[in-house]
Amino acid sequence: MHNGAPDAFYTSDDHSFRENDPYARAKYDLTMRWLAPVMKHGDLLYNVGVGGGYFNHLASARSLKIAGCEPDAEVFARALATAPPGVELFNCTLEEFAEDRPPAKFVVMHDVLEHIEDDARAVRALRKLVTADGTIVVSVPALAWLFGLHDEKLGHFRRYDGRTLRAVLEPEFVVQRFQWYGMASIPIALYYSRLARKPYPAGATRSLVGQLYGTVCSLESYLPEPIGTSIVVQLKPRNRT
Repeated sequence: MHNGAPDAFYTSDDHSFRENDPYARAKYDLTMRWLAPVMKHGDLLYNVGVGGGYFNHLASARSLKIAGCEPDAEVFARALATAPPGVELFNCTLEEFAEDRPPAKFVVMHDVLEHIEDDARAVRALRKLVTADGTIVVSVPALAWLFGLHDEKLGHFRRYDGRTLRAVLEPEFVVQRFQWYGMASIPIALYYSRLARKPYPAGATRSLVGQLYGTVCSLESYLPEPIGTSIVVQLKPRNRT
């Protein structure tokens, strides 16, 4: 389904916007709500694909020890410049990050798996990063029939559904939680990315309609939805014994 290399300018703009994007922030907040009850001061968390680095600030506020990776050099530089004190960041891929690194209690990977052609290999690398009793939260874009300009510009290889996501994750992990997110965003993605093939109206988030959209995104992160533009899952490593 992938149609070529990512557009560097589009990718950079997308990461810049994501720091103020109510859709992405609601996903990050959902991740923190899932992990917060089992977090302890000083626990190690790996952030795979840090993007602009916003999630690092959420995790740092919980007094966690944080390390992360980001393969895009420009995006990495932006995250590094704004990183909270003590956060370690590396300009490398998931597989490079997973080599000879002690496993962490927590790993988060927001919207990364769709960028990797061999996603099964990526999942095996991800397994190396987490302790036997650890927890991982992964989010991915959903619904193959929404694949459009936005996915192409970002260099996505695919969008997932429940079956395809479980198929790639379950050889290494047990799915503890599975949540669709972003049902209200389906018409937006369908029109702009798939049909009109135009960038999303990022500036609209500052309007009254954009503020209402932000409220909807926040509410949706609490609701069990039957479908959505994203899937968020909580995983534990599969017992090999």
